[in-house]
Amino acid sequence: MVLKTKILVNSPKNIALTANLLRKNKVVGIPTETVYGLAGRADRDEVVKKIYKIKNRPLHNPLILHYKSNTEALDDIFFDDRAIELAKNFWPGALTIISKIKNNSISKIVYSNLKTLAVRVPSNRTIRALLTRLDFPLAAPSANRFGKISPTSAIDVLDELKNKIPVILDGGVSNVGIESTVIDLSTNKTKILRHGSISKKEIEKILNCKLVITNNKKFFKSPGQDLNHYQPDVPVRINAKKQKMNEGWLGFGEILDYKPPSLSLSKKRCLKEASKNLYKMLRILDKKNIKGIAVQKIPKRGIGIALNDRLYRASKKK
Repeated sequence: MVLKTKILVNSPKNIALTANLLRKNKVVGIPTETVYGLAGRADRDEVVKKIYKIKNRPLHNPLILHYKSNTEALDDIFFDDRAIELAKNFWPGALTIISKIKNNSISKIVYSNLKTLAVRVPSNRTIRALLTRLDFPLAAPSANRFGKISPTSAIDVLDELKNKIPVILDGGVSNVGIESTVIDLSTNKTKILRHGSISKKEIEKILNCKLVITNNKKFFKSPGQDLNHYQPDVPVRINAKKQKMNEGWLGFGEILDYKPPSLSLSKKRCLKEASKNLYKMLRILDKKNIKGIAVQKIPKRGIGIALNDRLYRASKKK
């Protein structure tokens, strides 16, 4: 019998149905405020293996766990004052904290047999309602083919993973639109491993310290460290000033003399709006009959730093 994926509207009945599937070791599509995730219970090896297989994700690339409360998330790691302050100020929200693992019930496959675990408490109401029905955290990487454009709606997940999972719980369009900021607290140095909507400057203000920016190419403590990531099927050219022949255009600001297909991440030049639109618009252009996507230069400030990071990785040739 061929599996046919269903999109479930957000309702108490469907949240309960999704929770029951997760208890029965199924892998499902779930919403978060950052991007949609491919979720399964984090305490079962066979479930975590399914997540990696569905995404075609390499096993050396660890997953982020999602929790219903700050207390439960921090209880699974060895935490210090830094973690407490970050959790108090940014959870629920788009921040992932990495520290040394304390909970032995978590599948080692989740954290790629490392000694560290990545945890966060999401703010999306639908996933929070789902998590309150569960007595285990969810391992949930983005619900896309590995290295491809992350999904920000239930329809995107269906487009990416059609008929590989039983259901996708629809929680609306992701209002951040890019993956969480990742902070590594596993050593005395506070490191930023992935930029996101919560900026380096905001975190430094809370912790009263300078963050170290790192991207270890030998092994990954965090998702999103691959050089080739977030990629459409057609090539991406960043910091472009004009289109080439048969190229789509992704602008920042008003679109004036660009040939279709052309889209603007934000006509008002709002970086938060651009973040919310980035993956959606890359996905739209990727479906057009074009040879590539040219992207206008985006300011490197605030969330624009994270946008430039995603576009840089999207543009790298394999």
